[in-house]
Amino acid sequence: MGAFLAAGATLTAEQLAPISTAVSDNVGVLLPVGIAIMAIMVGVGLIPRIVYKFL
Repeated sequence: MGAFLAAGATLTAEQLAPISTAVSDNVGVLLPVGIAIMAIMVGVGLIPRIVYKFL
């Protein structure tokens, strides 16, 4: 049964080439944006804990 499921969702290297090219070409933009989003998510979690600690 697993063989039937995998046959329908098979990707080739040629299909993934444009995605990998786009990511590698734009890594200079994607990395800072990703770090900023992660920092915002961590800050949203930490700031309330810090505020409640001092109140």
